[in-house]
Amino acid sequence: MSRTEKRVKALQNLGIIALLLVSIKHANDLFGTQIDTLFIAINAIVFPLGVALFISYLLAPIVKLLDKKIKKRWISVVLVFILLLVIVALFILLVGTMIYDQAQVFVLYDWESILASIENFTENNSRFAEIYESISGYISVDSVSAVTINIFNLFKSFISILLSIVLVPVFLFFILNDKEKIFEGLLVVVPKKYKKDLRELGIRSNVVIEKYFNGRFTSMFIMSIFFTIIFFILGLRERSVFFGFTLGFLDIIPYIGGFIGMLLPLLYSFTVPGELMFGEWTFIAIIITNIVGQGLQGGIIQPWIMGREVSIHPLLVLSSFIFFGSLFGVTGIILAIPITGIIKVTFDYFIELKENSKKIEIVESIKSPK
Repeated sequence: MSRTEKRVKALQNLGIIALLLVSIKHANDLFGTQIDTLFIAINAIVFPLGVALFISYLLAPIVKLLDKKIKKRWISVVLVFILLLVIVALFILLVGTMIYDQAQVFVLYDWESILASIENFTENNSRFAEIYESISGYISVDSVSAVTINIFNLFKSFISILLSIVLVPVFLFFILNDKEKIFEGLLVVVPKKYKKDLRELGIRSNVVIEKYFNGRFTSMFIMSIFFTIIFFILGLRERSVFFGFTLGFLDIIPYIGGFIGMLLPLLYSFTVPGELMFGEWTFIAIIITNIVGQGLQGGIIQPWIMGREVSIHPLLVLSSFIFFGSLFGVTGIILAIPITGIIKVTFDYFIELKENSKKIEIVESIKSPK
């Protein structure tokens, strides 16, 4: 294909995309309400499906381990369900209750102390006084305005939550038990010449997403324990579990998550300097701890757990969270990593096919007589 033909084809594709975007805009202007209703209906199914998919990737290694000893998959899945319930119950009893109590105390009492410290600081620094006054209405616990309760909307929300609670275990069971069958069933509608490539893409995507989720979740848990221990040593004591697990689990959001999670213990350290190891300079130790923790996670823990082959760049993960979260809300955030993993694997696969075709052409040109 000549350069002119390539340019013409590229312009045609851009024209098609532009026409599609214009059509979507006009369709939204004409049928906005109906489209919103359709998205709400789709979201009611996709959200519990996304949650079930996320949990299935975390449980997949255990199911595979049980499959080696138990021939019937459904028995393995039932055993995993029981194990999951036991782990969740133990976590809630041993750690979850503690985190909830500490979070409640932080919101009701510590946050007011933090605001008081900020007010004292701004009184002596006129440059920051105006900034604080402009945002103080948004960060005060008492600033929550009265909300008019709409009974119909409340009922819809209750039904939606109830539906999700019922659907997540159902979807999770079928995903764990019949994932391969479901995938093969979807391939039935695909033309025969594309089946081999799509099957390979499905296998590779599943491996990458599973390794990423399991590796990320494991590293988050390790970092939560790490930060909890460090915060306890620094003198945060009864708040260390809440701060440690908040910072560890927020780190699922690259770059921003660690910074947001660090703000809570950082601000709290200014309210109780007398109880901390380094007094009023403890905030420096918290910053250094966060930097060291991020370095350990990115340079040692994640590569060791996930392996280099996953290699989904943090910036790509952050962009996918923002993009799909803006499009589909919480559902988009849950599905951001699977979609990103599929896109990455697809690009890598087609690059691999292109390189293989070039190698075949070179070999054939060498074999063929001049």
